[in-house]
Amino acid sequence: MSILTAVLFTAFASSCEDDTEPRKQTLLTVYVYSPERAATVSRAETGNVNPINGESTIHSLQIWIYESESKAYVAYLSTEDVATLNMGEGATYQLPVTDDFAERKPNVNVYVLANVTADNCGVTPLNHETTHTNLLDGAKITSAHFGLGDLVRAVPNQGLPMAGTLTMQPVVGEAPALRVGTMSQVANVQLTRAVSKLRFVFAKTTGQPAVSITGITMHTGMIPDEEYLFKTPATMTYNTNEAELLSPALKDIAETADPTKYLYFEQEAQAYEDTIAAANLTVRGPVYLRESDKQLEGTITYKIAGGKDKTVDFQMHQAGDFLRNHTWIVYAYYSGSDRLQVQSLYVKEWGLEEKNHELYNW
Repeated sequence: MSILTAVLFTAFASSCEDDTEPRKQTLLTVYVYSPERAATVSRAETGNVNPINGESTIHSLQIWIYESESKAYVAYLSTEDVATLNMGEGATYQLPVTDDFAERKPNVNVYVLANVTADNCGVTPLNHETTHTNLLDGAKITSAHFGLGDLVRAVPNQGLPMAGTLTMQPVVGEAPALRVGTMSQVANVQLTRAVSKLRFVFAKTTGQPAVSITGITMHTGMIPDEEYLFKTPATMTYNTNEAELLSPALKDIAETADPTKYLYFEQEAQAYEDTIAAANLTVRGPVYLRESDKQLEGTITYKIAGGKDKTVDFQMHQAGDFLRNHTWIVYAYYSGSDRLQVQSLYVKEWGLEEKNHELYNW
């Protein structure tokens, strides 16, 4: 090869390298919102109550995207980059997609899980190899978690499980920058806690005999054995045994001049929560449980002045009051007449924002 030919070849190769820049990976953007601010705020809208003790903290996040029509896999992301979510703000996440997808831009389904792990919910590994069908079948809270057996009385180290989904969402933009939503607004996936919480509050009129609470049981057929996070199963099974919610027994409940002042009379929800918190009444809970479509009911067993056991039933106002992300307070008080009075109609959204989500479990 002559020197001139070698020089021309080198120049041609250099020119080709200069003209061909690496193709940028196309990224699909999705926006995720947490349930609400983790910090306490001064006021909540009517019907919503503030989270406490890490109830809104996100530790881990997983996002799946599938084509809406074919259910073909599009993208997956697993991350612990959740600091922005834990400040109560939405966070943008970008997932790499193929050139074929970027050209076609079909509608997509977006599924998001937070704090859903084998230790927290009993799930088998869910990752980039998970198909659409396997995600709907596998994203759940199993019978050993947040049920009536081993009661969850505090927020687990990995946080409370949360889920959010969007279906039939358009994809807009041009490669390498696409997003789920429209040209005017990116689609928002709202995370919602997958469990609800239950508390019992007790009081008696000052000067009345000692009132001890010896047991609180949940009746059979109340809590589903499993909770699916993204689908409605064909059938559901429920607890077949009554479950004890109180341990240990309460020897005497708190005194107050007028226990009727702590009844719920359609106050602003957070104002009522604040009143209960400041009253120094006897509180047992929270207990975090899988959501239920049933009209939850149970029995409180108590004694007055060390006498014989007496019972009084508690019941929700209607079926469906214990959907995911709700809080229920059962208030029982004694003001004489040899009987414990119970109010158990207080059920409110457990968060600072109104949320519209499908009920997947039934």
